[in-house]
Order: sequence, then C-alpha cells, then structure tokens
Amino acid sequence: MASYIEPIRFALIVFPFLALAISAIFFIYEYRKYGTFLLTRAVILYSFVFYLLCAYFLVILPLPTKEAVAQMTGPKMELHLFASWENFRANTVLVLSDPSTYLPAMRQSVFLEPLFNVFLLLPFGIYLRYYFRLSFVKTVFASFCLSLFFELTQLTGLYFIYPRPYRLFDVNDLLTNTFGGMLGYLVTPIFTFMLPTRARMDEVSYEKGKTVSLTRRLVAYLIDWFFLSICSSIIGLVAGLSFGSSEFTSYSWWLFVQVFLYFMILPFLTNGRTLGKKIVRIKLVEDGRERIRFRALFIRYAYLYFLFYGLGWLSQLVGPVINQATGVTQMSAVFIFLCTLVAQFIFGLNLFLSFIRKKRVLFYEKASHTYTISTIKDRKA
Repeated sequence: MASYIEPIRFALIVFPFLALAISAIFFIYEYRKYGTFLLTRAVILYSFVFYLLCAYFLVILPLPTKEAVAQMTGPKMELHLFASWENFRANTVLVLSDPSTYLPAMRQSVFLEPLFNVFLLLPFGIYLRYYFRLSFVKTVFASFCLSLFFELTQLTGLYFIYPRPYRLFDVNDLLTNTFGGMLGYLVTPIFTFMLPTRARMDEVSYEKGKTVSLTRRLVAYLIDWFFLSICSSIIGLVAGLSFGSSEFTSYSWWLFVQVFLYFMILPFLTNGRTLGKKIVRIKLVEDGRERIRFRALFIRYAYLYFLFYGLGWLSQLVGPVINQATGVTQMSAVFIFLCTLVAQFIFGLNLFLSFIRKKRVLFYEKASHTYTISTIKDRKA
C-alpha cells in the first residue's frame, strides 16, 4: 500500500506548481473559445489533470537507482493473457461457501493488484463521458491507449533512462485498465448527476462571453505586454550584437514608441485588434463608425499611457531639481512633484474603483468615444 501512497503524496506537492502553469494555458483557451472562465469548468479540468498526474506517478514511482535496475534479472514482459486470473485462483484463500474468508481474500495482493488496475482508469472513463462527451467505443479505445502508454513507459525503463524495465509489462494490466475505463463510462451518471452538464456549461460560457468583463480586458492587456516584452528583448539583443549597445530599450521614450506602434498604429490597421484582444476575442470600436479612427486611438491611449507614464516621467525630472535648487525654484519643483503624485493616485484610484464596481466604461473611453466589444457570436444550431 505504501507504494501507492507515495505517488499521491508526491503529486500533492508537484500539482500546485503544475496547475499554475496549466491554469495560464486553460485561462487563455477558455477566453479564446468562450470569452469567459467558469469556476466549475476550472475545477473539473484541474481535477482531471490532478488525476492523470497521480495515475502517472502510480505507474513510475518509486524510482529505483540505475545500479539496482542493472542487477535485475527477472522477466520484462508478461504476455500470458488472464495470468492474473489464474494467479488469483491458485493463491487466493477465498472460499465462496465460507464468509470468514472474504475479508482475508480481499487483503491479498492477488486480489488487490487487479482491483487497483481497474480503479486506475475508472475515473478516466467518467471524465471522458461526462466532460469530453466521448462515445462508449471511443472511451474504450482511449482507455486502452492510455493503458498502453503506461505499459510502454514501464517496458522502456522510463523512456530508456534505465538500462532495462524495472516494472513488468503485463498484457493483463492492459485488460484490467481498459475494463476500468469501460466501467467508469457505465457508472458516470452515478457520480455526475448533481453536476451541470457540459452542454449547460458551454451555454453559460457563451452567454457570459457576449459581455466584455474588466477581467477579460486585463487578460488581453497582460498578453499584449508579455508579447511586447519579448519583442523588446529580441530588439535589444539584435541591437546589442549589431551596434554594441541596447540601452535604448530601458529609456522612457522607448515605452512611448511601443505604445504608439502597438496600441495606436496596429489597431488602426487591424480595426481595433491587438494580439491580446485577438486571443480573448474582443476588439475596439468607435461610436458611430464602422472603422476606428487613428484620432480616437490616439486620444484613448494618450490618456491611458502617456498621461500616467508621462506624469511619472515628469516626477523623475523634477526630483533632482528638488535636491539641487533653492528658493522659488525648489518650491515650484516640490509643487509639481506633489501634483504629479496626486494625479497618478487619482488615475490609479479611478481604475481600481472601476474594477471594484465592475464599471465597464472607463474615463479614457469616454474621452475617446471608444469602447470594447466581444467578437464571440452565437453558436449555430
């Protein structure tokens, strides 16, 4: 039993970190497809990943040393079909006419090992039928393929990391694992009758996807700036190799260049889209116009970026003046510095309150007469 508990404990340690990476993938995928991210769907998907993680660790753990594996001389494969059944019949203490033998028989490895192999893929069959909506035949085939992957992992000595297999490749495991997937398919209604159907989750997701939430816009914003940071790093690397210097990418004016090219010129050419907006399926539009004008984009992002970062740049300029100047000049610099701080605070507070109140039209959108819409359409019947 300890050999089964260890993989689960290891999965409990590893899973949060793996889930963090997977969450980003699913977060973007969900927004791309539905325009929203349901908590119910997230729990189901993450539990599926957690289950697969545990199942995989059950197959490969505990890991022996290479030296110990090199000294193994036992068989590598068991190709005798129904050998586990014959082993059970030969070694079990079970006597059907004697109930006192039932519990001892259930504690024997000849019973527990096939039972665990059935249970290993039973959840897999449930997930395939409930969430992925596969047919019975496809569930059986997918269960067989997953079991075959596990067995080949063992046969290859963890993909040839070890000099030989340290666990037996057993065709009977293929049989019991596949049966577990079949059984999971059949018992799915017992475990999922209280959960929303996949069709219902999709319906709710599409309905919510028609509305552009501030969170959705934030995801697009993060994607855009992640992409810009990669581009900036590449440009800096090329400039460093070609001209011996890439310091310009750290200057304040470089930020304004990026904003001008990416958030003004690009949306003007693509009619309101950037990479981030394209991924989460939203776009910018201007009141009363089929195509957004450059003027509207300039006003929008001048308020959003140039005003906020411009105030920060101004406060940096007056900082040395405060330390070096005296008299009226110093007092003027202090006044300008305080004004920039207050303006930035008001700017940030406005955005924060908009998120808290879920106010979807922000001040820079009112000034530019632009707003964000969803490009998700109703599903065809």
